Amino acid sequence: MDTVSADTPEQIQLPIGPSGAPEMPAQVTPPPSTEPEASDKPAQSARAGAPRGATPPAAASAPRPAPAAPARSEDRIPARIVLALQGVTKSYPNGRVALRGVDLTVPDGDFVFLVGPSGAGKSTVIKLLIREEIPTKGSVLLDGRDLARIKRREVPKIRRKIGIVFQDFKLLPNLTVRQNVAFALEVIGTPHREIASAVDRSLRVVGLVNQADQLPSQLSGGEQQRTAIARALVHNPRLFIADEPTGNLDPLISWEIIQLLLRINEMGVTVLMATHNAEVVTAVRKRVVALEDGRIVRDQTAAAYEREA
Repeated sequence: MDTVSADTPEQIQLPIGPSGAPEMPAQVTPPPSTEPEASDKPAQSARAGAPRGATPPAAASAPRPAPAAPARSEDRIPARIVLALQGVTKSYPNGRVALRGVDLTVPDGDFVFLVGPSGAGKSTVIKLLIREEIPTKGSVLLDGRDLARIKRREVPKIRRKIGIVFQDFKLLPNLTVRQNVAFALEVIGTPHREIASAVDRSLRVVGLVNQADQLPSQLSGGEQQRTAIARALVHNPRLFIADEPTGNLDPLISWEIIQLLLRINEMGVTVLMATHNAEVVTAVRKRVVALEDGRIVRDQTAAAYEREA
C-alpha cells in the first residue's frame, strides 16, 4: 500500500505574501500644556490699549497637526490576492460559452475546491490561469498581472509562479523520479548547483526519498502522483493547481494525496483543486466554489460538496 512518509516534512522556503494590512501606529495624545494661563493677559491688555478702529494683533494659534497621509491601496487590502477573475466570459467560435461573467478572488494561503458537473467550466478556468487561453471579456490576474496583457515571451516566466498536477501524472517515462523533478528546474535554466538541493527538499515533502532512483513504471499510482506533486513544488510556486489529482486513484490513496495537499497548503502555498470527489470535499470542509453552466452559483467557506440547508 502506498503511504505518505510519516517523517516530519521539511518545509520548503516558499515566498509568502503579507497576511493583512500593515498595523498603523497608535495615535499619540500630546501632553497638556504647561504654560500659565496668564500668558493670554498681555494680548488682552494690548487689545484694551489699542486705538479705536485699530485691528488687534492676531493671537498666536497652536500649530495645526499635519494632515494624515492618504491610505495606500495595499493598506486597504485585507490579504494579498494571488488570483482574481473579474467579469470573465469565455466563448468559442462555434458559439459555445464556457464561462459567463465569472468573478472570483483567491487570497494568499487559501485552499479552494472548484466543483461542478462536467462541462460547467472548471477546465476552462484552469486553462485561463495557465494562460493556455485568454478570456473573451474580463480580466484574469495572477499576482496582480493581467494575463491577457503580457507578451508571449513572458508567458513561461509567469507560469513559473504556478505548479500544476493532472489526473494522468504526465511523467517522463524514461527518467527517474529524481530526474523528473529536476527537469522542471533544468528547462528554466536553474544553475546545476541549486537543482540537487531543491529536488531533495521536494522529495522529502512528498515522502519519496527512497524511490528517487526508480522509473515511473516501478511506482504505484499514488507514488506517481506524488512525483508529479514534487515536480510542481520544486520551483516554489505562488499557486498550486490540482486538476482532478485523485481521479485515477483508489479511495485510500486518494485520501493520502489530499492530506499531502493540505500539508502543502499549511506551508503557505495557495491551493486550487478541481474535483468531482464529493466525499473528500465534504470531509475536508474548505472553501468551495461551485460552477454550473459557466457561472459561479456558490462560494462558501468550510463547506460541503453539495449545498447544505
